Amino acid sequence: MSEEVREQNDLEIPFLAKNEEPAPPAPVSKPKKKLKIPAPAWFAAGCAVVLGAVLIGWHVRENVLGEEVSLLDSSVPEFAGYSTGGYLAADFAPEAAALEHLRETVAQRQEKGRNTADLERLISSVSCGFDKASGYANNENLTYACSYDQQAAEEAGIRLSNTVRTYTVSGLAEYAVLDVFNGVSADWQLSPDGLSIGIYAPQELRDMGISYSWSYGGDSYNGETVSIHAEFDQNVLMSYGYIVNNDEIVWTLGAMPEQITDADALSEDERNVLRETVRAMLENELAGCSNRAALTAFTGTYSIEITGIEQAYIERSGMGFFDDSNSFRISFDLDTNSEFMLNDYGRFRASYTGQIYRMADGSLRFLTNTVHACQFTGMFGNYSLSETSE
Repeated sequence: MSEEVREQNDLEIPFLAKNEEPAPPAPVSKPKKKLKIPAPAWFAAGCAVVLGAVLIGWHVRENVLGEEVSLLDSSVPEFAGYSTGGYLAADFAPEAAALEHLRETVAQRQEKGRNTADLERLISSVSCGFDKASGYANNENLTYACSYDQQAAEEAGIRLSNTVRTYTVSGLAEYAVLDVFNGVSADWQLSPDGLSIGIYAPQELRDMGISYSWSYGGDSYNGETVSIHAEFDQNVLMSYGYIVNNDEIVWTLGAMPEQITDADALSEDERNVLRETVRAMLENELAGCSNRAALTAFTGTYSIEITGIEQAYIERSGMGFFDDSNSFRISFDLDTNSEFMLNDYGRFRASYTGQIYRMADGSLRFLTNTVHACQFTGMFGNYSLSETSE
C-alpha cells in the first residue's frame, strides 16, 4: 500500500510516490573476428616494397641522375730525389682504371646499338695532373685534380665523382741548399795578355769542385752585365750534404776600362805617372842583373855598368801603326860606365812595349809582356837592353 507523502510547502498538495520500473537490459554486441595474415606473406610484401624502392632508385639514378663513376682510385704516388728537389719516381695516373671502365661502357652501349658519341667525347676531355711538376719538399701537400667536359658527361648519363685528391710528400732525402754564388764576384781584370773579366770565388767553394765562367749575349761585349755560370758535380756536393738550386746569376760590372789609342789623350801628369811606374819596373829588372849587362862587340865582350836611368819617351810603337793593338813604347836613356870607351860614343837604352788603359777611377795601367835580359844588343853606337819577350 502506497504511503501518502506531503510536500512541505504552502500548498500542501498531496501526491503518491510511483513505483520505479526496472531498466531494460543493455544489448549485447558480438565480438568481431580479426583478419589473420601469415608471417611469410608479410615478409614477401616487405621484400616487394624494398625491391620496388631499389628499382625505382636505380631507375632514377641511371636515367635521371646518371651512373656515378669515381674517377680517382686510392693509389698513391712514389717520390724520388731530395727535399725541395723531389719528383715523381714513376708515371702516376689514378684515373686510368675509371677511364678504362668508361671505354668498356662505350663497347657495351655500342653492342646495344646506342649512340656513344657523348661518352667518347667525355673520355677524351678528361685531363688530370698535379698542380706542380717537380721541386717537391717533404711534408708538402700536392693537389692532383681532373677536369672534364661536364656537358658531355650529362648527355652521356655519367656522374664523375672524386675528381680531386691531395697527397703529402714524404721520404725524400734532406740536404742543405748551398748558394754557390755566396761571396762570388766579377770585375774587369788587366793582365799582360790584355783586358778581360775575372771572377773571384771563395776557396772553400772551389775546394768542393765548383768552377766558374762568364758569358754575355751577342758576338761582342757591349754592356755592363755578364752571366756568371757555376759548374759542379751534384753528387759530389751531396757527399758534402748540399744541393744547389741555382747555377747562374747576372752580375753588373763597373765601368769598362778605356784603352788609350792616342798619346795626345794623356795629360802631362798622366805621362809622369806612367814614366814613374815603368821606371820602377826597369829598376827592379836591373837590380836582378846587379846593374850590369854584357855587350858583345867585334873587339870582344864588355861588361857595361848601368849607373842611372834618364828621361823616358812615350810614343806609339811601330807595330801599333799596322794592327789594332794600340800599343805604345816607353823608352829610357841609360847612363853607363864600361871597361872600354863605348859609353863615350854609344847610346844605351831600355824600352817596354804595351797597352795603356784608363781605369774607372781615372788611374792608368800599363800592360806589357816585355822582359829584359842582362845584355845589350845593337851596333853603330846604338845599343838596347835585350828584350826576351814582347
